[in-house]
Amino acid sequence: MRVATALVLCGVFSFNCWGQGLKLEVTSRFRFERWDFFEVPNVDNRYTFWSSFLRLGVSEQREWSEGKLELAQVTLISVPQKAIIPTHGAAYWETNGRRDGSLFVKQLFWQFRNKGENSLLKLGRFEFAEGAEREPSNPTVRWLRFNRVQGRLLGTFDFHIGRSFDGFVFSLERHKDFFTLALFRPTKGVFDLRGNDQLTEVTVGYASWVHSPDPKTDFRIFALYFRDARKPPKVIKLDNRPINVRRDDTKPISILTLGTHLLRAVPDNDGEIDFLGWAAIQFGDWGQLKHRALAVASEMGRKWGKPCQVWLRFGASLSTGDGNPHDRYHKTFFQPLPSPTVHSSLPVYNMMNTRELFAHLMVRPRDRLNLKLGFHRLWLSRKSDFWYSGGGAFNNESFGYFGLKGFGRRLMDILELGLNYQPDELTNISLHLFKAWGKESVRANFPKTNATYAYLELLRQW
Repeated sequence: MRVATALVLCGVFSFNCWGQGLKLEVTSRFRFERWDFFEVPNVDNRYTFWSSFLRLGVSEQREWSEGKLELAQVTLISVPQKAIIPTHGAAYWETNGRRDGSLFVKQLFWQFRNKGENSLLKLGRFEFAEGAEREPSNPTVRWLRFNRVQGRLLGTFDFHIGRSFDGFVFSLERHKDFFTLALFRPTKGVFDLRGNDQLTEVTVGYASWVHSPDPKTDFRIFALYFRDARKPPKVIKLDNRPINVRRDDTKPISILTLGTHLLRAVPDNDGEIDFLGWAAIQFGDWGQLKHRALAVASEMGRKWGKPCQVWLRFGASLSTGDGNPHDRYHKTFFQPLPSPTVHSSLPVYNMMNTRELFAHLMVRPRDRLNLKLGFHRLWLSRKSDFWYSGGGAFNNESFGYFGLKGFGRRLMDILELGLNYQPDELTNISLHLFKAWGKESVRANFPKTNATYAYLELLRQW
């Protein structure tokens, strides 16, 4: 029924817009994943699976408005039946079982422009990521925004299935300032193939002010409100309280996050120096508990120019964890609906109850070829809290995060190798390899403490 509805909507939209001129957009993505995870007896520690993701969109643009309908078709191939959380194969099988594909409405929106006021109102279903407001003109600042800021707390999780949002976004531009106000609900997706359904008990409000005094500087203040009213027994909150206590906690999660980021690129004779600062503090209720948490991140980079562009970056981040499961407070920093695969290297941890140091060396020997070498050292902020992974609510049967007992402060060290090649402007090939050495927390959960992960992705647009 939902597939038929989507096709009917596509036909009606296309018919109404045909006389005005249509724009057709097609994106095809194939991804291959290989896991050799921390070993556990009688499960699939080593496995390979594939996915294909096809997006077909039609849009009609006028002087004052634009409409778009985009359908998505996802297929998962050879998903393992006995893999272990937090690997992706385990999450897909646990959520979908033998179901291996779906077709759903990815986007269906109308947006209206007021050129005199420099404002825009978007209504319907669309993709949204906090931190993506008004793209910076400076290439270094733009890269930092897209790769190191965008989607930390609220994003599309565009790895295999992704998520969209139903609601509205209003933006207003005033020379050096950009204001955004949004209210919406997320769709299912992320690990659930039923991407057409809406999560009616999860609500998000977002507001931000972006100020760019010059092209080399990007400053943002934002507020994000998140409410999750899903209840046990279907959805049980994940925290370090005993399971019987969490089963009886039927009160909603209601959290306000106030945050900021500052990006700055400073040119010199040989290249450029960049700085990044990001911070967020949280207040609210975690069911029956009071929620108080914070997170900070700081990064610095040095870029050298020709003949071979070299970029060396260092960074650190810290988020609070909960050290006492028996008091009245929940102190684990919470990422409401993030895109953690953008900011974490190996996708089995996120910015909850973690501390991280990293170093990245990026080299661009040719215009369309980028190489990356990275090293990450990870700790848990509180060993009495969980080692968390996941990307937020994605259906009405799972909380959206997975947790393993901490037991120790040290989590793991990760070595990362990456290659990104663009044969042409519409094609992108990515290859990433990760090697992890588990420490105290890994040893407490797995007999084997070494893991490898790799993925190859081909993206093509028409």
